[in-house]
Amino acid sequence: MDVRIQEIVDFTADKFKLEAFHLKRHAIYREKIDQNGESFVLNMEWFPNDAIISDDDLNPAGTISIDIDIHSKLIRRLIFVEGENKLETDLPKAGNTELAIEWIEQETGLEFGRQFKLVQEENKELFFQAAVDNISVFPSGSIQVRFNEGHKLTLFSIDGHFPNEDQLNWEPFALTPEKIEPIAKAQTKLLEIPLEDEEKWKAVYGITTVFVTNDGDKTISYEQVESSESYTQHDLVLQWEKTIEEPLARKDIDLSQEVTVEEAFASKDALVDIPLNDDEQKQVIKTVQNFMQREYPQASGDWKLAALWREKAYIIAELRPTKPDARVIDRKIKLLMDGADYEALNYVDNQALVDMFKHFEHADEPKFSEEEAFEKLAKHIDITPVYVFDKTQNRYILCGKVDCGYGVDSFSGEIILLDEL
Repeated sequence: MDVRIQEIVDFTADKFKLEAFHLKRHAIYREKIDQNGESFVLNMEWFPNDAIISDDDLNPAGTISIDIDIHSKLIRRLIFVEGENKLETDLPKAGNTELAIEWIEQETGLEFGRQFKLVQEENKELFFQAAVDNISVFPSGSIQVRFNEGHKLTLFSIDGHFPNEDQLNWEPFALTPEKIEPIAKAQTKLLEIPLEDEEKWKAVYGITTVFVTNDGDKTISYEQVESSESYTQHDLVLQWEKTIEEPLARKDIDLSQEVTVEEAFASKDALVDIPLNDDEQKQVIKTVQNFMQREYPQASGDWKLAALWREKAYIIAELRPTKPDARVIDRKIKLLMDGADYEALNYVDNQALVDMFKHFEHADEPKFSEEEAFEKLAKHIDITPVYVFDKTQNRYILCGKVDCGYGVDSFSGEIILLDEL
């Protein structure tokens, strides 16, 4: 074992008093930690010394899976198999939220109230989200803590982004309903939602969630906020005259996040996810069109390039129909290309998922207009201050999250709670 890994293993064994356990397996994985970089996490599976190992080599009850950041040595995850906690070390217990928060602060380096807040508290589970002075952030981070019937810890996990105050632009929240109303009205859309019990599509007007900058001049979609740094939107219709008879020779894709020790310790610097430049985009578009001529030869003009982004050593293109319908489960294709030579390697078409609803009865024709629906929904619109990461400034800016938990049945005009559909 590499001496650097051995040092972390020894640190872990001492920290959690693992004398009654032995290290069965370990591996290193990369994890995205913020908008600009990633960390490397050592995953260790510690088996109880008295465990009975099954023939299928599954982790026995009481096994502890521990993830630790190899550079900071902060815990990322503690998972007790089958909820069985045999540790004697001092860990938080159910029923004392204050002590659990203190333990989280100690283990993560985060400050409660300033960087994360409690959003759900049940008898045996606590759920926290990233926040700055109790204002939510997007993309968000989360912390989950779970206990067993004996009140002992069985799960701790931390994922996502937890900004600090230095990454923010401070300003008073200035958005008012008057500023938001025309934006919310523009977000009112007709959507068709599948009702599985009735095997029918239901046409509902709803207000698409959007982020509005504090000056009211700009909107940012959920997709823009949650996408990688390299994500770029496109609207390029793909057309051709000649088809290519030879189909794509699919190749295996490795999207595993596992890395070698050398890769993990090569650099502590943040790895920037860089968008494709103009020349790269031209090469990729050629590959995409060539792929369509091979796999969908009769579909010229029916598809468009919707987005491009990088993922590990690959480039991914998302293709969508040029004439989409209103259904929430829509058709799309993802093409994976080699990031070095732009060769098409493999693709995923969600046609099978779409076909699962092919036999559903069509939605009733709308009797109400978007404008009539908005009048019914206007009083149910929520405006919440949030901090949203702005990729152009590389900072979090104050925005209003505009959403609505209700919809309007386009046929009957009834106001319905969307979560109940």
